[in-house]
Amino acid sequence: MPETEFQFHSVQQDARDVADQSFPRTRRLLTKSDFNRVFEQATVRAGTGELFALASTAADAEARLGFIVARKHVRRAVNRNLIKRIAREEFRLLDPTFPALDIIVMARKGADKLEREKLHEAVRYLFRKLRQRRSEKT
Repeated sequence: MPETEFQFHSVQQDARDVADQSFPRTRRLLTKSDFNRVFEQATVRAGTGELFALASTAADAEARLGFIVARKHVRRAVNRNLIKRIAREEFRLLDPTFPALDIIVMARKGADKLEREKLHEAVRYLFRKLRQRRSEKT
């Protein structure tokens, strides 16, 4: 019987760990005005051959993330969703000292051709460059 209780507790703990890695609405760019503000006030840019990121100082106290993954550049929905999923995952894994920026990640032609690990590396590179260029400006 104690084994069952232990297993039950373990499942509850796993559920809490997953909940801690959520991507709440407060961390997302949601409205057209949010996106327009970043486009108009972008102070930091970073890019690779397949991805591009723009960022501006966040209106709130924490960083927020938005995506533009056009069907023109990434035809299959599965691949568009994969790009967004990987970017969200890397964004959640950023350390708490990451500057308060509103970030838009855009896919360029060929982004769907990247292997999963190369996509992770490209997104980490974007976030690292955004942080570096932000600190150079302040």
